[in-house]
Amino acid sequence: MVVRGVPDRIARDGWWLDDADPPRGVVAGPLFVAVLALADALFLGVLPGVGIAVWMVIAGVAITLTVYKAIVWRRFNFALALLVLAIVPLIEVVQFGTVMIAITGLLAFGIAVSDNTLDPSRILSAVVRFPGYGTVRSFQDIFSIRVAVPSKGGFRSVLFDWALPVGVGGVFVILFVAANPLVDRWLLALTDFDADFLPSGSRIVFWTLLGLSVWPLLHVADILPALGRRRALKPRQLQSGFLNARSVLRALITFNLIFAVQTILDIGYLWSGVALPDGMTYAQYAHRGAYPLLATAVLAGIFALMAQPYLGMRKAVRWLLYVWVAQTVVLVISSILRLDHYVDVYGLTRLRFAAFIWMIVVAMGLTLIIMQMAGRHSVRWFLNRALALGLMSIYICNLVNIDGYIARHNLADDKENDYYLCDLGEGAVPAIRKHEIATGEALCGSRGSYLSQRDDWREWGYRNARLHRSLAALEEP
Repeated sequence: MVVRGVPDRIARDGWWLDDADPPRGVVAGPLFVAVLALADALFLGVLPGVGIAVWMVIAGVAITLTVYKAIVWRRFNFALALLVLAIVPLIEVVQFGTVMIAITGLLAFGIAVSDNTLDPSRILSAVVRFPGYGTVRSFQDIFSIRVAVPSKGGFRSVLFDWALPVGVGGVFVILFVAANPLVDRWLLALTDFDADFLPSGSRIVFWTLLGLSVWPLLHVADILPALGRRRALKPRQLQSGFLNARSVLRALITFNLIFAVQTILDIGYLWSGVALPDGMTYAQYAHRGAYPLLATAVLAGIFALMAQPYLGMRKAVRWLLYVWVAQTVVLVISSILRLDHYVDVYGLTRLRFAAFIWMIVVAMGLTLIIMQMAGRHSVRWFLNRALALGLMSIYICNLVNIDGYIARHNLADDKENDYYLCDLGEGAVPAIRKHEIATGEALCGSRGSYLSQRDDWREWGYRNARLHRSLAALEEP
C-alpha cells in the first residue's frame, strides 16, 4: 500500500522545505494502530484519570519514533520539558482546561522534535495552525491511498481482484448485522453467529475521531513545510486611520482628566474610608463599578498600544501616556478592591474568582506596557510577553482547587449560601464536611457533591486522592 507522501527533504532554517521524504524512523502505520489500541484500553469504560496522561506520553514516544533519525538530541530536552509541563496538570485532575493544555503540549512537543531551530515563537505559531493543516492532511491521505496491483494471472492476481469486494463487502455485512436485528436473527439461526463481539457505535466513533487526530501527529515532519510557508512580514505598529499626533495628544489630555476624577473618588471612598451618601452601601458602590472599570482598563491598554507610533513626535505625548497607563493600573487595583468589598458581603463564586484573576492579569499587562515604553521595545515584545503571561495564568489556575478555595472562604466568613456551595464540584466536599462536623448540622444532605471512587489505576488523579485523604482525616475519631 502506498500513501501519498513527500520525497527527501533538506532542512533549511529548521523547516523541511523541498519535496522529498524526511529522514524517518519507524513507519507510521503500525504506530498508528498501536496508539489507537492503547487509547481504547486506557480511556474507554473508566472514569477520566491518569490513563489519559499515560496515553499522552505514549503518543509522544510514537511521534519521536517517526522522526528519531532527524532529531537533534542535544535539543530534545527542550521538547521533553514542554511535554512534561503540559501533562502535569492532567495528572492533578482531568478537566477541560488540563486536557487542552496537554493537547497543546503534545503538539508543541511534536513540532519541537521535528524542528531543529526550536524557536519558541515559531513553535507556538505552528501549534495554532497545526490542527487545520493536520485535518486536511488526514483526509488527503484517506482519499489518496492506492495499491500496486500485480499483473494478471496467478494466485496473487486473484487475491488482489477479490480483496476490495470481499474486504469492504465484509465490513458492510458486519455493520448491517450490528444495525439490523432481523439479519442478526437470520445469521444466528443459520450459523449460531453471535454479534456481541462487534464494537459498539460509540466505540467506532471514538476510533474514527481519535484516528483523524492521531494520524497528523505521526506525520508532523510532512506537515511542517506547509506551516513554515509564510510571507515575510515587516514589523508594524498598531495604527488606525483616525489617529494622528494632534488627536493622540488631545485624547491623552482628555483621558487623563477623566481618569483623574475616577481615581480621586476611588481614593476617597475605597482607600480612605470616606462615608458614602445616604442609602448607598459599600457593596453597592463596589458592585456597580468593578466590571465596567475592568472593561475600561482593557480599552485603555489597547489605545495605549495604538498611540505608541506617535510617542516620538512630541515629548509630552510620551509622558501623558505614562501617566494615563499608571492611572489605569490604579483603576484596576481599585476594581480589585471593589470586588473584594462585594465578596465580603455576598460571598465568593467561580465568576468572582475568575474576575479577580482577570483583574490581576490586566494589571500586570498594563505594567508590561509601561516597561515596553520605558525600554523602547516593540509592540511585538509586549504581545509575546502578554501571551506568555496569559498562558501561565491559565496553567496555574488549572493546578488550583478553585471549588475548595471558594467553599473554605465562604464557610470561614459565615456566608454559607447552601444552594451555591452544594452545587460546587467534588473539590468542595472536604471543606463542606469539615463545616458539618464542626457545627453538627448537615449543610447539603443528599444534594451535595460526593467524591468519586477511583478503584482502577487508569482513573487515578492526584487531586481526587488528596481529597480522599483529607476526608478520611476528618472522619477519624
